[in-house]
Amino acid sequence: MLKKFMAKLGVGSARVDLVLRKQEVSLGEVIEGEFLVEGGKVEQKINHVSVDLNLKIRVKSQDFTKTISSIPVTSSFTIHPNEKKILPFTYQLPLNLPISRVGMSYHFATRLDIAAGVDNLDHDHIQVIPPQRFMNIIQALEASGFREKMDSGKFNGYSQEFEFFPTTVFRDRIKEVEFEAAIEEQGIRLLLEVDMASLPFGLGEKELKREVFYDNELLKDVQSLSVALQETIEEMLQNPQAHPASRYSRGHGHHGHHGSGLAGAMGGFAAGMLGGMMLEDLLGGDEEMETAAEEGDDEGGFDFFDGGDDEL
Repeated sequence: MLKKFMAKLGVGSARVDLVLRKQEVSLGEVIEGEFLVEGGKVEQKINHVSVDLNLKIRVKSQDFTKTISSIPVTSSFTIHPNEKKILPFTYQLPLNLPISRVGMSYHFATRLDIAAGVDNLDHDHIQVIPPQRFMNIIQALEASGFREKMDSGKFNGYSQEFEFFPTTVFRDRIKEVEFEAAIEEQGIRLLLEVDMASLPFGLGEKELKREVFYDNELLKDVQSLSVALQETIEEMLQNPQAHPASRYSRGHGHHGHHGSGLAGAMGGFAAGMLGGMMLEDLLGGDEEMETAAEEGDDEGGFDFFDGGDDEL
């Protein structure tokens, strides 16, 4: 009798543990693992087992947690004292999630819903990384003389944005290159933005945008991809009138036109979850973001793909 009473309080009751085959997973990859359910000291009825994939974004020491997906695992069953059950687990990551970085992390929250008792919870962190074909774009830009900025990969309120500054070939002609990416089955689509150092008199906008698509075959070869990126950027510089940033404008963002609506863009999932909340608003507006970006230039490049602690 005492054991049953204590189990209702969570002492000596059933427990659940999600065991993943690996903690580092790529966008679009199928995550595999299993739930280990272990009975306590008394027989208990389990209403269900479920797991949520949560995204946590930290802005100015304030955390925002949103559930990306709620996954039902099993319906009701009875677990006997010291009994062990193994339940399989698979989940495919969407392609349009933001990737992990400092201030942006993921965890699975598993719940063992115990009838007439205290639910048992389990938390497991994962690191979401881009697929290799996306990594090859980063390497191709580096091969073209670009270096990643300190704040690259931030969520701009609509998608995740990656920023680079030139160190060699384009140094006197370009202030920075930015892009948003949509990972598709046949390749990767980029909304490429080139911020020119200067423009001939009368041509107006210094920011040029162009949507480009690189197929998977090209994405396999970093050297060829580097050449293709250089050719695209050079064409934009030679013909700025054909690539005005204003055609993509929404009137938001620290350049006044972020949020192109690139279908399936990385981070687009987060934009939907956050209900259109703009990161710029949380950071204190455009001026503060511009200042942070300029300070990042002085500090040099930063490659968050090399790892680091993304725990919040």
